[in-house]
Amino acid sequence: MSHASPQDEPAEPRSGDFSPHSVRLAWILTVAYLLVIAYASLQPFRDWRAPPEEVLRFMFSAWPRYITLQDVAINVAAYLPLGFLFSISCGARFGPARGALAATLAAAVVSLAMETAQMFLPARISSNVDLLANTVGALLGAMAAPLFAPTRILGGKLHAARHHLFRDGMKADAGLVIVTLWLISQFHPTVQPFGTGGIRATFDLPAHLAHTPSLALGGEAVVVLLSLMGVGLMVCALMRDAARPLPVIATLIAAVLLIKIFTAVVFGLASAPLAWLTPGVMLGLLVGSAVLYGAARLPRLAQLVIAAGCIAAATAAINLAPVNPYHSVPPSLLLARGTSHFLSFSSIVRALSELWPLLAIGYLAWVLGARAAGRTRDPI
Repeated sequence: MSHASPQDEPAEPRSGDFSPHSVRLAWILTVAYLLVIAYASLQPFRDWRAPPEEVLRFMFSAWPRYITLQDVAINVAAYLPLGFLFSISCGARFGPARGALAATLAAAVVSLAMETAQMFLPARISSNVDLLANTVGALLGAMAAPLFAPTRILGGKLHAARHHLFRDGMKADAGLVIVTLWLISQFHPTVQPFGTGGIRATFDLPAHLAHTPSLALGGEAVVVLLSLMGVGLMVCALMRDAARPLPVIATLIAAVLLIKIFTAVVFGLASAPLAWLTPGVMLGLLVGSAVLYGAARLPRLAQLVIAAGCIAAATAAINLAPVNPYHSVPPSLLLARGTSHFLSFSSIVRALSELWPLLAIGYLAWVLGARAAGRTRDPI
């Protein structure tokens, strides 16, 4: 009876059972999320000062006198996606277990760099508690990543549903990520429902139109209609020919509504959690859903072209529309306990909201360019 040598034993799959294009996409998203974290951590990017003599003294100082659960939870949540993405990326080289450890260490180094950089900004406070919470969040994300591999029970079900509904390939995966980012952008407390790309407040751009009830209603309706058309047609283009897009789009709309209700409750508006659901928003939803019902039957190429045009038009509309008081945070909320922490964390969501149209239009241009060039190996 022969005995197998150590060389004959099957090696642990270094990719963590994720496909090569999933690993490649994870690396791209890791770099993108690092930029978002830097953007959120180093705001307001002004009044830089010379570093103190002991730039790392915050690491060894006493813990803050007051530590709130919400502050810790937000710092954990901020680094959970980074640990998740790092784990998929590092798992391709080191295997799932060592990849999760490497991901946690890498995220801890990123957090340390951000906390150290905040020592140069008078408006920011470096904290060893934030560093610890960020590291714990990265650890949780890194440990969760292998569970989403196609060979695991949870990952297998998710991948089966994904492949049942949506087309395969790198372009389809990237498109699904773009749609997911759009959903995340809806967590921003001051963004119009379904809207993205509002940069007027960031760059102190003047309002071109005075606020009137009719203009406010029309502006909201147009933004919702165009945004719903753009995202909805993008989802339709990503789906398989045999799949039914309308239930998926309905689920997407329901998710946005739930996110907005959740955000209203977090900001202490539990008595009026639907205050954001204005007549303009409802009109845009009704008209947009009706138009999208017919557009869902268009050829895939037409869906991609119309989606790009609608997203660009929605971005222009949200920046030209009159300022609406429904989208401003009342001063009383800024003084509410814990709200400042949510606003600080929401800078990440704000960055996603402002940059999302650029990402979406760039993605659609990439897909359309590949179709025009006749590259059908990974089609959409």
